[in-house]
Amino acid sequence: MALTKPEMFTSIGENFPDNDTGQITPSNLRTVTTQLADAMLYAAAGIKEVELLRAASTVIQAPTAVDTPLQLTFGGAQGSIANPVMINAAGLVTFNTAGNYAVRIKLQNGRTGASGTSILLSRILLNGTQIGSPAAAKITQAESIFATDSACVVVNVTAGQTFSVQIMRDSAGANFGGVYPQAATVAAWGTAPSALLVVSRLEPVT
Repeated sequence: MALTKPEMFTSIGENFPDNDTGQITPSNLRTVTTQLADAMLYAAAGIKEVELLRAASTVIQAPTAVDTPLQLTFGGAQGSIANPVMINAAGLVTFNTAGNYAVRIKLQNGRTGASGTSILLSRILLNGTQIGSPAAAKITQAESIFATDSACVVVNVTAGQTFSVQIMRDSAGANFGGVYPQAATVAAWGTAPSALLVVSRLEPVT
């Protein structure tokens, strides 16, 4: 039977007393080692992701000037205060329930009718504070659209904390570039979004 950590300590204390009179027997040793094996195999069954929110934008989003951040949007508002997580039309995610969440972001960088070299930066913010390092895309072609690798961040949040994504044209490059959608010629394929965001809650496997 798998024991919890406190139960394991109790078992060790009961089966492994101070051995000054030969009290620790082979049976005691087998009992504790078997319990340890059970605990490792079954007590920690792992973590699963439960998707709570999937939001995407199918419009062009581009800053108006260099060195000026733009908060990305992800379509219309979803969820309410009754949900663990919600997003408004301005792209601000609010966690209504404390816990551990995995947030995935995929952006489709691009520019059109451009010249020179553009440097497009992106970053993620928790409660208005940047998490980790920014991502950068250097674009040299006049007409270009390409998806960045999906970014995933795991956050431990309290109720009421917010999450957002910003992009910015760096002044070391040309004043062009943003995130662009791409509609498929075959209608059934739909549209590749300019920005995609997926929020999942991390829960123990039972």
